[in-house]
Amino acid sequence: MRTFLTLMLAAICVVGYAQKKPKINQALSALESGELAEAKSIIDAAIEHEKTKDDPKTWYYRGQIYAALDTANNEPGALDTSLKAFDKALELDPEQKSFQSVDFSTGQIANVESKRQGYYAFYYNGAIEAYNEDDFNGAADNFETAYYIMPSDTNAILNAAYAASAAGDAKRAEANFKKTYEAGMKDKTVFLQLYNYAVKDERLEDGLSYIKEARNAFPDDLEFSKYEINLLIRLERIDEAMTEIQNSIENDPNNADLLFSLGVLKDETGEKEAAMETYKKAIAADPNHFNSYFNIGAMLFNETNALVKEQGSLNYYPGKSSGYKADEKKRYQTLETQIETKLKESLPIWEKLHSLKSEDPDVMNSLIYVYKGLDMTDKEKELKAKLAAVSGDE
Repeated sequence: MRTFLTLMLAAICVVGYAQKKPKINQALSALESGELAEAKSIIDAAIEHEKTKDDPKTWYYRGQIYAALDTANNEPGALDTSLKAFDKALELDPEQKSFQSVDFSTGQIANVESKRQGYYAFYYNGAIEAYNEDDFNGAADNFETAYYIMPSDTNAILNAAYAASAAGDAKRAEANFKKTYEAGMKDKTVFLQLYNYAVKDERLEDGLSYIKEARNAFPDDLEFSKYEINLLIRLERIDEAMTEIQNSIENDPNNADLLFSLGVLKDETGEKEAAMETYKKAIAADPNHFNSYFNIGAMLFNETNALVKEQGSLNYYPGKSSGYKADEKKRYQTLETQIETKLKESLPIWEKLHSLKSEDPDVMNSLIYVYKGLDMTDKEKELKAKLAAVSGDE
């Protein structure tokens, strides 16, 4: 009988010990001593115990302990557990009266916000260190984690995007730029990055969507208007593009780039004369507008080539004494005059283009063609020599 009573007493003692209230201050002491396993054991028991599970301090300490388990031991799941514990502490004590403290030597307040900030700084600083060592993937990992800890700071996810870009991971970079935008950062660079990634992958509708958002955020920025117009043209939504260009020109009537874009649209829709006049308006707005000069030169070349082609189709050429009709000779001579007129009209255009880009081979070849057609032999030879020097064909 005595043996049975002894066993019963032992069992009672075990039950009593199991129900003993965890001392959460000991969990904090263990944390400060680096005894993370002990700290974890105590705090895990505390969130289950009736007398400590609703104590804000339990959850505040748990947040700190699991943050240490994450940063020191890289324990799986510790990051999420830490953040949820901090959130629970604030839920139980929004004013943080039960656990907030002040370090009187520094005047710094210790609370959920300061602990989160320290947690955030650990990863943010690690990201910078990785970036400086050209470990761009590691930098992106750490910046992303820093943002996860403190999503109010969009600099972290923006830097994660740049780090991923530096690592050559376009998909990850775009995803992070998108998170930056969704987090409320209305930055021109972010919109342009998203636009560029979409257009590079031929996701033109996505690119257009990003640019429309950019225009909503920056309604007075004409650059975004130009990007939208270019995408509408590529998507063959010509009517929309025309409307957008005309609206933009109303706001900035002397913008040579916009006038040039309008000229391109008119050119593509077959309004050749209107296109030519619009290019000329662009040049009036900017006397050195290369693209407008170039398109005028190209249009004149096309007209010249059409005349040359017709001339070549005739059954007459200078010196031929028979085998042709009289009207063919007359037409040939008329075309000869028209070709010369077009070349003379082209000459100042291509010379202007050459003055703007003196080593552009396309410009030089075109000007050589004009010189040859107008029998300007000396200038033709001089420019051919220059082209050979630029091309390395000497």
